[in-house]
Amino acid sequence: MKRNEVVIDGRLLKRGALRYTPAGTPAVDLLIGHRSLQNEAGSQRETRCEIEAVALGDMAVRLGALKLNRSLRISGFLAQNSLGIRKLVLHIVSAEPIVGGDHE
Repeated sequence: MKRNEVVIDGRLLKRGALRYTPAGTPAVDLLIGHRSLQNEAGSQRETRCEIEAVALGDMAVRLGALKLNRSLRISGFLAQNSLGIRKLVLHIVSAEPIVGGDHE
């Protein structure tokens, strides 16, 4: 198995302080909120979720400077929080603003 890819539209709900890994790489923890209508079993269903995410390097610096509630299209991959904690975290690889998405 090789595929582990997530693309989701959401809002930047929370942002931790910019920090640095022991190797000196910038990192920031984020909370992304998502709400949409999805088709499931032939009918529409309203979906809502909050996703814990992390960004590293230049992406961390960029996202660390954004205003909260900003609409973004986020791409990344899922990984365990750490070896001892099995909770999944979205590792952000790219994030682009959604034009007109801040006034939904």
